[in-house]
Amino acid sequence: MRPVIEKEGFKIRHIIYIVVIIICIVAIGIAVYMQFFRDEKLGVILGITNNEEEDNSEKENFLNIFDNTLTIVANYDGNVSKILKDEDIIINTNNTQEQTENYTLDIRIPYFNINSSVARELNNEIRDTFDAKSQSIRNSNDENSVIYNVKYKAYEYNNILSLIVLSELKEGNNSQRIIIQTYNYNLKENKLVTIDEILEQKQIDPSYANDKIKDEIDKSQEQNIKLSDLGYNTNIRDSNEDMYKIENVNEFFIGDNGKLYIVYAYGNSEYTSEMDIVIFE
Repeated sequence: MRPVIEKEGFKIRHIIYIVVIIICIVAIGIAVYMQFFRDEKLGVILGITNNEEEDNSEKENFLNIFDNTLTIVANYDGNVSKILKDEDIIINTNNTQEQTENYTLDIRIPYFNINSSVARELNNEIRDTFDAKSQSIRNSNDENSVIYNVKYKAYEYNNILSLIVLSELKEGNNSQRIIIQTYNYNLKENKLVTIDEILEQKQIDPSYANDKIKDEIDKSQEQNIKLSDLGYNTNIRDSNEDMYKIENVNEFFIGDNGKLYIVYAYGNSEYTSEMDIVIFE
């Protein structure tokens, strides 16, 4: 009986080896697939529909709009008092590319070329927020490598001038941080534009806006839960928080298609590159 038992044991071991080899092959196949088809794979895992893929694509394209230019969607036909008469109403006042052993800077600081007290205050705010950071990096004795980029995009839509400024910061081993600030200027009245005025102009009901924001944030959180289960680090969203109420929106702009973009850039308050973007026709 012993030879029979040994033979059966050999068969069992042989089967185990085959199963292990199959598992390894499958694991390698999944890894290769995830490497080259990651977006498609995640889309399937996250249950993203074709319509949602189009929405996600439009949101992903948001990061590609920052080309440091002004796009005129619908020209304001009134007169704007400029500081530099022959220049656009948004100009680049700091064009810096600098690299040392400790830091890399690629800076484009925009400037409201408008002769008004409100525009001057905005220029001071932009300088204090973005330009001051580059100066502190230069003066720092920290040996950790730093990468700091600043770029912008501006749109002129009827009497509204929207400026969006984005900075990318990578300090040592810290997570990348993306900060986004938006500035919406009424060219006709020389004042800042509120989100309520944009909603009224575009005939968007505040209740509808709140419902759409809540729906988008809930979807984002559902996807984050699935990504977290896959081992990704994600920010927790709670659509019931006051920050998601339309009246509390801080970052918004009118894009090149005349759509309203509401931006929740979580890097404005913490070290993360995560953001949510809600788009209204």
